[in-house]
Amino acid sequence: MTVSSSHPERLPLPPDDLGPIIRVGEDRRLEAIQRLVDADGRGDPDHARRFLDSSASMGISLDDLFARLDDGNRIVASVLSVRSPGRTAMLFASHVRTPAEIPSLAGVIRHTGAVLDETDISLSQALLDPSEIRERSAFLQGGFHDLASLSYLERPIPNRRQRPRIDWPDNVVAVPYEQSRHAEIIPLLNATYHDTLDCPGLFGLRETADILDGHVATGEFDPTLWTLLEVDEQLAGVLMLNPSTSSQSVELVYMGLAPIARGRGLGTRLLRHGLSLVSGRRERTVTLAVDDLNAPALHVYRREGFRRFLRRRALIRSDQRELSTEH
Repeated sequence: MTVSSSHPERLPLPPDDLGPIIRVGEDRRLEAIQRLVDADGRGDPDHARRFLDSSASMGISLDDLFARLDDGNRIVASVLSVRSPGRTAMLFASHVRTPAEIPSLAGVIRHTGAVLDETDISLSQALLDPSEIRERSAFLQGGFHDLASLSYLERPIPNRRQRPRIDWPDNVVAVPYEQSRHAEIIPLLNATYHDTLDCPGLFGLRETADILDGHVATGEFDPTLWTLLEVDEQLAGVLMLNPSTSSQSVELVYMGLAPIARGRGLGTRLLRHGLSLVSGRRERTVTLAVDDLNAPALHVYRREGFRRFLRRRALIRSDQRELSTEH
């Protein structure tokens, strides 16, 4: 079927007169990154150097780094766009110290979005601390939309003696993922998105194949930690767990059930199955992100020992190209 974004069409905005916006070259990267990571106004160059060193070691490109210059040719706002598999980009923006700086940063965000529109990126994202009210205003003025308030949850990985037992109904089977079934996941994912309570504003903004590419690229893909759920020999659920490459955790990348599998306690069983798969591993925790408005999922996670350790406000910007999604 054909799905279009529900967001109103964005109209081109005229350039502002708050100072030129540049793509930052190597000669000014330290200055731009220093402005990007400067949260308290002290301008610690060592912090910026550590950021540059870590980005190089992790293979993060700084090609899409943009900045606003003032009359004295100083950088007053900067935005870094990091592209990811699945045709997405994550935007990181400098902090706004006073309300007067909001339009200046908004212009850099808007400019970055216009540059990404000329690429194959289909969705840009930003994750803000709930306290970053001014930065949120800059993103909204820069063409982004509020998506959701997210809770990041974690729980210890069970040891082998704590491995959960799962009592599956006779007509339900948890099947290990195999590459030969990769093509079946796309229609399965589409089914799990139907009436979803987890970030429903994302529906229709990306091709499902791109979403799947993003899931595979999250952390370290380990197919032994992916599970398909069959109900009456029909695919009706999926669980994706990937070890993190940067921390001692395994991330629950995605868990979803098709409507035919909901309301039967299968979500809890599938989650416990995932905890069983990771029991005894060297990582310390299982982590996940969930929409704060997804009350049923939050209830299941909390009952299974997950606790919130972080909150973020998610904002998105879509290129709004029409998507053709097959069910």
